[in-house]
Amino acid sequence: MKKIRHPEKIGQIVDSKEERVHHLEVDLDEDDGEYLSRCQVDTPPKIVDLTWRLVNDRRPDVDSVVDFGCGDARFASAGKWGSYVGYEIDPKRAPKSRLPCGASFQVADAFGVSSLAGCFSACVGNPPYVRHHDLGGAWLAKTESRLSQIDGYVSDGRSNAYVYFMWLALDCVAANGLVAMVVPYEWSSRPASAALRKFISDKRWGVDIYHLHEAGFERVLTTACIAIIDKASKTGRWKFHDVAPDLSTRPLRSVTRSSERRLDYEEAATGTRAHRGLSPGGQEAFVLTEEKRIHFRLERGRDVVPAVTSFRHLESKQATLSESLFRENYINAGKPCWLLNTAADPSAALGVYLATIGESIRANYTCSARREWWRFPMPRPPHILYASGFKSTVAPKMFRNDIGAIHVGGIHGIYCERAGMVKSVFDRLSEMDLSSRVVPLSNGFLKLEVHQMNSILNALVHELQGNSQ
Repeated sequence: MKKIRHPEKIGQIVDSKEERVHHLEVDLDEDDGEYLSRCQVDTPPKIVDLTWRLVNDRRPDVDSVVDFGCGDARFASAGKWGSYVGYEIDPKRAPKSRLPCGASFQVADAFGVSSLAGCFSACVGNPPYVRHHDLGGAWLAKTESRLSQIDGYVSDGRSNAYVYFMWLALDCVAANGLVAMVVPYEWSSRPASAALRKFISDKRWGVDIYHLHEAGFERVLTTACIAIIDKASKTGRWKFHDVAPDLSTRPLRSVTRSSERRLDYEEAATGTRAHRGLSPGGQEAFVLTEEKRIHFRLERGRDVVPAVTSFRHLESKQATLSESLFRENYINAGKPCWLLNTAADPSAALGVYLATIGESIRANYTCSARREWWRFPMPRPPHILYASGFKSTVAPKMFRNDIGAIHVGGIHGIYCERAGMVKSVFDRLSEMDLSSRVVPLSNGFLKLEVHQMNSILNALVHELQGNSQ
C-alpha cells in the first residue's frame, strides 16, 4: 500500500487509496464573502487536459502537486502525478464525486496554511480572478502577511487576485519545480504584474505562455492563457504560443501576437501627457443622467459638470465633442453625463442628493479611503478625450474636448503643454494604427494603458519639436 505525506500536516501519514476531504477551521469575514461571490468560475475539461499535457510534456512523472483556489478539485481528475492536494476557501465547492487515489481536498485559505514553501513538485490550477478594487481589506492583509515571507516579493496595490496566487505558487514549488496556471493573458504585459515578471526574469526561469482563443469559460470575457513557469530552466527566455480551437499550438513572435513590438510604458517627459479616467467611487452614484439631475434640482456648473464615461455610441468621424453633440448624444439620449462637482462645499440641493446614496457606495474601497466619502479632487478638463479600450478598429475613439468634459472610467484624457499643439497632436494620433502593438485583453478587445499613450506622446512631441526647428 502506497503511503503519501500531506505537506499541510507534516508528519501525518494517510492512506492514498481513501478519499480525503478535510474541513479545516476557516474564518470567513464579510470581505471573504465578497471575494467568494466573484470568483466561482470552473475550468472547462479541455483546458484542464491541455494544462496537464503541457505539464507532463515537461515532467512525465510529477511527484507532489498543489492546487490553490482549486474549486471542485477538477485538476485532480487528469494528468499523471503522485499526490495532489487542493485548497479551497469556500466549503460549498467541495468535490461532488470521489477524488482519485492520492488526492485530497482542504477547505482552507491557501494564504493561511503554514509550512508550504518549497514542498511541491508542481502547482497547477485556475486561481480566482477578482479585480483589485473588489478585494477585501482583511483578505489582503492576510495575503500580504504570507507573501512578505518571500525573499524578493514586491507588493503592488493594483494587482488582481490571481497575481497573489502566482506569487504563492512560485514560493510553494521546489527549486526545480513547475508552475502551470490558467490566468488572464494580460499578466504578461500589464503594469500590475510587472514586479512578478521582474522577479521571474531575475531568477532566469523559463516561461511559456499559451494564448487561448476559445477557453470556453462561462461568464468570462477576459482573454485567458496557460502560464508555464519552469524553475528548473535557467534560460531566462519567455516564449509565446497560440492555441487554436482544436488545442493545437504554434509559436508566436511576441506578446502582441504580431510582428510588432509592444508599446513601451513611459512616464510623460513633457507637459503633454495622458491621464487615466477619474474613478469617483461608483459611477452610478457620482455620474448622473439629465433626468436625475433635474429630479434633484442640481445646477449645472455649481452642483454638476459635464463628463463622459463611454464613447461606444459615437462615431469616430465626429472628431469633436461639441455642445451640440453632447446635448444630442448624451443629455437628450439619457446617458450618464453629469459628474458631481465636489470642488466646493455642497449646496443644499446637492446635500439632499448625497443623503440618498446608500451605504454600499459609501463603504466601498474608494469612498471609505477618503476623509469625506463623497469629496474627490476635481481634475481639469483635458484637451483630448480618448477611449482606453477599442475593438475591431486600428485605434481607440478620440475626440477634441470642446465642451470641457471630465474624463471618467474608461475614458482617458490628454493634456497638451500648449493649446496651440492640440490640433497637431490630435491629427497625428488619429493617423496611427495601434492595433498590432497592444496586447488583447478579451475577445479581440484591446486596451491602451496610460503610460503606453505617454510613450506615444513623448515621441510625438519630440517629432513636432524637430519639425518646428
